[in-house]
Amino acid sequence: MKKLASLLLALSLIFGLVSFSYAEEPYEVVIETVTFGAEYADIPAIEEAINAITVPAINVSVKILNVGIPEHAQKISMMIAGGEKIDLVMAGLTMPMVNMAVDGMLLPLDELLASQGADIQALLGDKLGAGKVNGMLYAIPADAYPAQSGGFIYNKQMADELGITVPNPVTVDQLAEIFADIQAQKPQIYGTCFGNGETSNVLYDYNLENYGSAMYAYGVTLNQYENTDIVNLFATEQFREYALRHKDWVDKGYVPNDSMTSGILANEYIASGTVFGMTTNYSPLEAPTQQANYTFPIGMAEITKPVNSTSGLQERMWGIPVTCENPEKAMAFLNLMFANADVANLLSNGIEGLNYQFSGEGIVTYADGVDPAAPGYARIFSRFGDQMKVYQWEPATPEIYEELAAFNENAMNSLTLGYSFNSENVATEVAAVTTVITQYLPALECGMVDDVDAAIATLNEELEKAGLSRIIEENQRQLNEWMANQ
Repeated sequence: MKKLASLLLALSLIFGLVSFSYAEEPYEVVIETVTFGAEYADIPAIEEAINAITVPAINVSVKILNVGIPEHAQKISMMIAGGEKIDLVMAGLTMPMVNMAVDGMLLPLDELLASQGADIQALLGDKLGAGKVNGMLYAIPADAYPAQSGGFIYNKQMADELGITVPNPVTVDQLAEIFADIQAQKPQIYGTCFGNGETSNVLYDYNLENYGSAMYAYGVTLNQYENTDIVNLFATEQFREYALRHKDWVDKGYVPNDSMTSGILANEYIASGTVFGMTTNYSPLEAPTQQANYTFPIGMAEITKPVNSTSGLQERMWGIPVTCENPEKAMAFLNLMFANADVANLLSNGIEGLNYQFSGEGIVTYADGVDPAAPGYARIFSRFGDQMKVYQWEPATPEIYEELAAFNENAMNSLTLGYSFNSENVATEVAAVTTVITQYLPALECGMVDDVDAAIATLNEELEKAGLSRIIEENQRQLNEWMANQ
């Protein structure tokens, strides 16, 4: 009996130690959500609801860091450089993921994914290749359904009032006819704008791959589902046509002539009722996501056919900063976010009854008493979890999930899908080329030059001096090697 008692005492001590180990304080994962920068009063309540799930499941608590998109790149860079606590960052949105990896801002994730990311691997599969640099994984695509096309978002209420129908799909020539109609009826209303010189609306009718550079500093591949040749965008006839078109729109009064310098973003022009619409990314999810920015109904029309590309995947990716104190817990939470619909919906939409209410199967609208112009929570630019499990906002209908699946199934695959360019060998040239593009491109894109051909010639002369040909040569070399190993 004494031996039995001693054994039971030993076992109780062992199990007591085990219980103590599970009772340790949860690790706090700081995850960012990217918005226009508003303060959201309901974040503490949302954190509490998430923690009720994550603490028992993986012993992780969550803190939401709301970052405004105008300050995003600078803020995240400074936080990582200064060792401030942040565990999951949205790479690619305002800083190229590859640059963040090469600059030492992100941890390699291969081992972490293997040990903590089973659900991520099952959902994303080959799409994970878009997060690799030099064969190592540095970021996880935030969107499992990444197909995109170019599109046009517009004020549906204004269209109805003016008797204007925007066909879907729509061509650029049809848009020009619509802008002329608006001007004839309402001379004080502009058809479109370029929003403070923003370059995100470029060349949607050419289906190009930019290899992760929003400034086209790495060269581009036109018709990416047909060829793999990398060229200087600014030396192509397509770019010339694009620049001439925008100058024509400015000359005809379709575009505010101060949109390059006004400091007003494109969505702000539209929200004010002074501009009809703007080009943007298009997918079944885009309209309900964009609707949160406006107090009136919006419409969307597709300009190009959908395509799956590396640059599309790299627009929103989850990375773990090198300063993360517990990368295993950060990856465990990221995996749970993709697997658990409740966690994904809390991060995406907030709390039922407080932030939203159901208006249909899987479709939500603002909860009673919520002011759409000043909601208690929004995420806008971020993606959380499996979008097939996330509630979507009006004007989406329950059919949106089938539409999203079909949109992605029917999308063409870029021939370079999964390839990432490492610009480390040409970093000096990239810096010089980016400076040149920043100086000359906005005026061309916004139709603010007197002579388009002369301005393009000057731009290309300066790009050649800065080393764009060397960058393109290096990018093509890496791409050819990558394709040879597929």
